[in-house]
Amino acid sequence: MSTLASCPSCGASLSFRPGTMVAVCSYCKALAARRDRDPELIGKVADLVDTGSPLGLGGSGTYAGRGFALAGRVQLKHPLGGVWDEWYLALDDGRWGWLAEAQGRFYLTFTQTPHGVIPPVDSLHAGGLADLGPDGLWTVGEISTATFHSAEGEIPWAVEPGGTYRYADLSGKNGAFATLDYSEAPPLFFLGREIPLADLHLQGGTRKPTKVGTQNLNCPKCGGALALHAPDQTQRVGCPSCGSLLSAENGRLAFLKSLKQPHQDVVIPLGAEGTLKGEQVICIGQLRRSCTIEGQPYPWTEYLLLDSQHGFKWLVESEGHWSLAVAIAPGEVPQARDGQKNLRVLGHNWRRFQDVEAVVEGVWGEFYWTVEQGERVLVSEFVAPPRSLTSERQSHQGGGEEVNWSLSTYLEPGEVWAAFKLGGAPPAPRGISSFQPNPHRTALSKSALWIVGALGLLLLLVMAESVTHRNVELFHRQLDLHELTPGLRPQAVGDVRRRIPAGRPPASTPPGAPVEESQEPVFFSDPIEIKDGHQNLAVTLSAPVNNNWVELEGALVSETTGVAELFLLEGSYYHGVDGGESWTEGGQTETVFLSAVPPGSYVLRLAPSWNGKVPPVRVIDVQLRQGVMRWLYPGLALLAILLVPLVMIFPMAAFEGRRWQESMYSSKASSGGGD
Repeated sequence: MSTLASCPSCGASLSFRPGTMVAVCSYCKALAARRDRDPELIGKVADLVDTGSPLGLGGSGTYAGRGFALAGRVQLKHPLGGVWDEWYLALDDGRWGWLAEAQGRFYLTFTQTPHGVIPPVDSLHAGGLADLGPDGLWTVGEISTATFHSAEGEIPWAVEPGGTYRYADLSGKNGAFATLDYSEAPPLFFLGREIPLADLHLQGGTRKPTKVGTQNLNCPKCGGALALHAPDQTQRVGCPSCGSLLSAENGRLAFLKSLKQPHQDVVIPLGAEGTLKGEQVICIGQLRRSCTIEGQPYPWTEYLLLDSQHGFKWLVESEGHWSLAVAIAPGEVPQARDGQKNLRVLGHNWRRFQDVEAVVEGVWGEFYWTVEQGERVLVSEFVAPPRSLTSERQSHQGGGEEVNWSLSTYLEPGEVWAAFKLGGAPPAPRGISSFQPNPHRTALSKSALWIVGALGLLLLLVMAESVTHRNVELFHRQLDLHELTPGLRPQAVGDVRRRIPAGRPPASTPPGAPVEESQEPVFFSDPIEIKDGHQNLAVTLSAPVNNNWVELEGALVSETTGVAELFLLEGSYYHGVDGGESWTEGGQTETVFLSAVPPGSYVLRLAPSWNGKVPPVRVIDVQLRQGVMRWLYPGLALLAILLVPLVMIFPMAAFEGRRWQESMYSSKASSGGGD
């Protein structure tokens, strides 16, 4: 329940809820502190800066099932220029919530009793980790000093006109957010998260109507027309006519200094509107930055885009390569140690590409911070094409610093030309961007569906063949070469009535020597019945030769037609030691495949030969099978399918090699220290 009191300056009514320490008179802007009896006048506040906030004093809403009222607001100045709003939510259960609003983002926090020791502010650094013990590890996003500017309504802490407050903003995963307030001892701990405004279900309030359209002003230096598209948030304006740097606080332009601007080589004019990635944007600023590596300057241009729904974005052009950058919370990125080459974040592996100092060379248009020509930030870039993850570390006045992370996505130049309806064709990019998608990888990805389909079809064919090929054994015999050899056997072997003239002399016969058919060892099988005329045949010879060879000349002869299917097999195995190195050649087993033959009765004629009079082995093994799966053809088909990606790998690797030649963390650049 609120307590009513009178303003110590004008006598107007003041309201103090439980927990309210200071109230601002809506009539005379007096700042009144709550006392046991009457409020005490502690000063007056300046006019509020119109930040274009969608919130308004007196509004109400709900959060986590609890109702609240917007009871007050404080505006704090940032060392880099501009102000941000801290809204105070008086919850129905008596608690106070702090709703910070900056650049279209909202962070709701509540005072918490820390479970561990809060580290001293001097022990923290932007981008590092803050160990809060049981309250976890947090990424330090910013360490700075806020200055009180103005206020309205009821304030639950003792503000002072012109007071300064040391703080550290912490960031965690999934939007978690915390603030350490070092203005008191011990420091205060505020815990919460970034929150969409729709989750607060706001209603009512005395907010002013949001400014719509462009505010047209004139440069105080040259009188040139200037159009401010974000007058509520603009802090600096670079006049494109005379090159003056102007202050734009509170929507009023003031000359700061003349700049020696570089050549304004820009593509997207100020005020150009377009639709990029489905969102309406307008170009409000142009920034020329550069870095120097081994004495060579590398400039690029950044276009500040205003999206009325989602805040600011950056469109970056370098050597004809384009990318779109959006801010991400530092807590979403693990701490990158100095020299750390790889990061695993946002579901991707990122590789460090470069660390440079970026310098502002040219400023045109409007910006939401007090940008200066010559402003320097330390930039670290990690890439996972077609994306880039970049941190920018910047120092503040008074010893503060902050780190900002952005996620960039590569854009084809045609997308930018189409988005802003630029005339002509975009110039071709020069060189290779640090996170440009590999066109050969893209082509490989596009062919992946075809490759998968071909592999699937091949698998189905192999499965079908494996079902139809039963691998039936038609003949299997171990032949005793001593029994087949004249002079080593007691009598001839085989049925002379079915004997077929020899096909050729044995390997040991000298060229031109006469051949006597009766001297050739020959074996004839019993009739073999082949019933299936659609499956292939395979003949296998196994000869346990050692540093020798056995050759087998064969024929599968139809007893009906006399047509013969001829084949030749060889068992040849040699081994030894040469110069201390062991070597082997050949093999003791060989298989030959025959085409399918018509059904019928067949005789297998086998004529072995070898070098010398005595066979090198006594027994050889011969097997005839039908329906044997021949893996040569599926293997050749598989090789043909994989040939496309194999061929594409080489240009893809060459492209990556050229990309990383430009990195200070390439294998060449790190050969001295080791990557």
